[in-house]
Amino acid sequence: MKQILPVILLTLPLLSLSQYTYKNLRVNYADTAVKNYTYENLRLYPVYANENFKTEFKTIGNYVTLKDAITKSKVKITEKNNSGSVNNLTIENISSDTIIIITGEVVKGGKQDRIVQNDLLLKPKSGKQNLTVFCVESGRWSAEANSRTTSRDGEEAPAEFKNYYDKGAMSLRKVVEKEKDQSKVWEKVEDINKANKTTTSTNAYTALGNSADFNRRLEKYLQFFKNKFSSDQNIIGVVVVTGNKVLGCDMFATHELFTKQFESLLHSYATEAILTGKPVTAASITVKTYMDKLLNNEQAQQATLREKGNVFIEKGKKIRVSCFD
Repeated sequence: MKQILPVILLTLPLLSLSQYTYKNLRVNYADTAVKNYTYENLRLYPVYANENFKTEFKTIGNYVTLKDAITKSKVKITEKNNSGSVNNLTIENISSDTIIIITGEVVKGGKQDRIVQNDLLLKPKSGKQNLTVFCVESGRWSAEANSRTTSRDGEEAPAEFKNYYDKGAMSLRKVVEKEKDQSKVWEKVEDINKANKTTTSTNAYTALGNSADFNRRLEKYLQFFKNKFSSDQNIIGVVVVTGNKVLGCDMFATHELFTKQFESLLHSYATEAILTGKPVTAASITVKTYMDKLLNNEQAQQATLREKGNVFIEKGKKIRVSCFD
């Protein structure tokens, strides 16, 4: 018995880690199945979970998103101090909820806008925690008026981040997830602004929101896809396609987690489709070949994610799996 026990203990954590495979997930690759999930330069293939998958993750919390937390003043995000630190912020959950923060989320304010570098579950009444980030506004290093606050002793406090700007474009998220390099993040922001012909004195990624033409096109994508996946409780993610290629895939442990993140993810997908996408011509076999490398088995998935993806694991369970082109 003493010899068998260690093997059991080593095996148990792998059970939930291997759930994101064809054993428990399904994608309908037929063109007829996704005709209602295609708009202009963007097609989304739903990823469906079976009952075993849903049972495995039924205890996962229904966490508050960063967007809701900021909107409802459940979280406080500031510069580390008055001097600031480009790649580190201070974050504090001041609510009784658990807040989930996903890599690639953009916050506005402080001394410059930032994009989140790593996933994080922020426990209730967390106290001050470190939040690793990258800068997405290279031409500013000063607090704007609405970011400035004073402490109880009347001194200026570290600048705050009071606004949320959804998730970055797919190509920007890829750089953040895989490159982990500030200079490459700035290069990608510059590429995105050039593609949109965005003019900004501070080279801000969020300046996309100042473009009337971009906003008009974005709104059409948002309205088309807004309620496409909310009613089917089996959908836990999507495969993202533009032109003749797959941009990537996002999957979550539960339908609730996915749907809560979908609005900001849709900004990510649509932004890429608008700026660099083309009308969808990708054959179903192209999509299947991409997803086979991710879903055939755990070993293939690990190799694929090391090359072009990432995973968020909490207490031995995969909360999120994301992969890029």
